[in-house]
Amino acid sequence: MRTMYSAIIVDDEALAREGLERELSAFPEIEIVARCANGPEALRAVETFRPDVMFLDIRMPRLSGFEVVELLGDEAPLVVFITAYDQFAIKAFETHALDYLLKPLDPARLKDTIARLHERFDAQKRATRRLMKNREGQGFLSRLLIRRQTDIHIVSVDDIAYIAARDDYVHIHARGEHFVKKERLGLLESRLDPSVFKRLHRSYLVNIRYLEKIEEGQIAVLKDGARLPVSRSGLKALRDS
Repeated sequence: MRTMYSAIIVDDEALAREGLERELSAFPEIEIVARCANGPEALRAVETFRPDVMFLDIRMPRLSGFEVVELLGDEAPLVVFITAYDQFAIKAFETHALDYLLKPLDPARLKDTIARLHERFDAQKRATRRLMKNREGQGFLSRLLIRRQTDIHIVSVDDIAYIAARDDYVHIHARGEHFVKKERLGLLESRLDPSVFKRLHRSYLVNIRYLEKIEEGQIAVLKDGARLPVSRSGLKALRDS
């Protein structure tokens, strides 16, 4: 019995979606379960259909293909990036994508991609991993993408007052709001400007622009009134800044 694979197509151009679907019709084992015109639609489709593979355009408005993969994290299916721009190839494979196809599609290359899907599916169904977030030359983050169910919030790093660690999650306090993101504090810290964000305590990272004062060397008081514990090493980091 032939193994069937559920798939979604994500591209902001209707003609591109239709063209890819025509090409995929040559492979009866591929069942298209959703067609998406942008990143938010793709996030909802993955949550609804739990597809085996996602054919994903890279350059799209609102969210790029790479940002879609980042937001999905460990929930991402296998990903085949499709784009007209070959300069994204290295970045695509850094996400452990199944394949990377250039527009206009070459039917022979697509056939190779489907063969690769067959080879890898059983052993690596969930092969797409989080984007490598600290790539050399990338620079520090200027914003965070945070999911709340099907909503997407884009939080400027400049608006973050402090970040607290809770198990495998970080609690981000910005603009008077509270956001939760599944990520280790240490990893997030490595992607933020160390001249701005200081580790006050093993569980707290503070934006020094929001720091009002230190009380008795043990409590950091922020401009919004928040009070955070300060360890000895955290106090030294503040004094050295």
